Amino acid sequence: MTWRGFRGAELAFWAIWLGALWFIAILVVPGLFKWLPRPEAGLVAGRLFYILALYSLVSSALLLALSNFAGELRAGMRLNVLMAVILAVSVVELAWLQPHMNDLRAAMSTLEGDALAAMRSQFGNMHAISSVLYSIKMIGALVWGLNRFGVKPVLAAKD
Repeated sequence: MTWRGFRGAELAFWAIWLGALWFIAILVVPGLFKWLPRPEAGLVAGRLFYILALYSLVSSALLLALSNFAGELRAGMRLNVLMAVILAVSVVELAWLQPHMNDLRAAMSTLEGDALAAMRSQFGNMHAISSVLYSIKMIGALVWGLNRFGVKPVLAAKD
């Protein structure tokens, strides 16, 4: 495969991954919470985010490799660091965040009263951390791709 072929594969892979990240966050999950009871919507959303974290782990590792495949760190150090951060976020989500949130969700199903309120508060904190990490991943993937594939901001013309 030529360098041009790798570049096309890299672009297609990035576009699919980026689309999945934004589509799930903007359309799918809000729709789940609109149309399903909250506990069921939370379970489905949790599963979707787990699958997407796995996909992000594979995507970020593959894109990091593809972007540098032709040798000598072609993507540039800043872009490599950005993709490494996204890769690290995916590892944190899979290794710590997802299992911890699943444990909290399971524990909440057996509690009542003040204990349930305390557990919900803890789950809310984990959800906030999850939202920040997911935002880092979404925005990081967008910035990485726009820079990697040469999309430059349009500067306003001076009058």
